[in-house]
Amino acid sequence: MAKINYVYWKDKIGGETEKQELEAFSYGFTVGPHGEWEMLIAKEDKEVKKNELVNIKIEEIEFPPKAMVLPCNIMRHALGIVSSLAAVGEPKSVEERRVMDEALFHPICDGVVNKGDLLSVVNIFYASVERRLARGAAEKWLSERYRY
Repeated sequence: MAKINYVYWKDKIGGETEKQELEAFSYGFTVGPHGEWEMLIAKEDKEVKKNELVNIKIEEIEFPPKAMVLPCNIMRHALGIVSSLAAVGEPKSVEERRVMDEALFHPICDGVVNKGDLLSVVNIFYASVERRLARGAAEKWLSERYRY
């Protein structure tokens, strides 16, 4: 178990940040044989400059509970790569449904990304948490239930 500070954007990317102190555990997981591809499509026109990271609104993508999202780096926009997906507000765990509506885009040359452009493709894999508890999680669980 580790105590961490989870810092996130409260209102908009690049806007006000907020911090939550959490207890975090490392867990194992198993990835199933089924996966999906999801397209990241620009929802706005955006001028980009080489090596200046920019956030671009994308068509909303919903990730179901227990879904892992990994980039598919061979499908990308000619002007750059998607570094990460983002959403504002309180963080959600992997066990919850998540919705992403912005991409952090790293341009490799100057140009304009247009509404409707394919920015990238992501791989969505379904995972299940391993049954065993990570070191520290079992002790915490026991101490909370058997305080006498």
